[in-house]
Amino acid sequence: MSTPPQPGYGAPQPPHGRQPYGQQFPPPPKQGMSTGKKVALGCGIPTALGLLLLGGCAVLVGEAANEVGKELEKNYDTASVAPDAQGKPGDAAKPGKDPDITQDVKVTACKVEKGDFDLKELVVTVDYVNSGDRRFTYLVEGEILVNGQKKTDLTSLGQNLAPGQKYTDDNAGALGYEIAQSAKAGDKIECKILKVSRNSY
Repeated sequence: MSTPPQPGYGAPQPPHGRQPYGQQFPPPPKQGMSTGKKVALGCGIPTALGLLLLGGCAVLVGEAANEVGKELEKNYDTASVAPDAQGKPGDAAKPGKDPDITQDVKVTACKVEKGDFDLKELVVTVDYVNSGDRRFTYLVEGEILVNGQKKTDLTSLGQNLAPGQKYTDDNAGALGYEIAQSAKAGDKIECKILKVSRNSY
């Protein structure tokens, strides 16, 4: 005699794990993603998005750097005086391209004089006029020659000049103290401008 199934215990199990005849097998459990795939998707997608973001930022930074470079080019000019110009400004311009800033500076005095206490001093005066459309600071580089021989450098600075503003540097000969002390009556003293630079801030 067979015993009816007890409530709460479920159907009796077939012996030795076999399915009884006529019953269907349960469907096999669904296969989930492997751990490798989960890691690849979990890390790969954010990594790809991060790389795209970095690439976009790099492009933006590159474009901004180009714009800054173009703006800096507008704010800086330099010109060298041609060697055959005999130290006279104006021969360094490139027609139709850059302004000739060598026209903005001129040596107006270059001589040895007796100063205070009968000491000889080198008087070098550089005049500036800003021909630009905004404020510029000028740097003049050159040389001081005695009888055709270079003796020292000529350096002058005209700071923060407004458009059209004029300025005179009376102390451009400060580096020529030894020249003044050793100068003789017949010496030919020349002051040549070699390079002019200007910056706008």
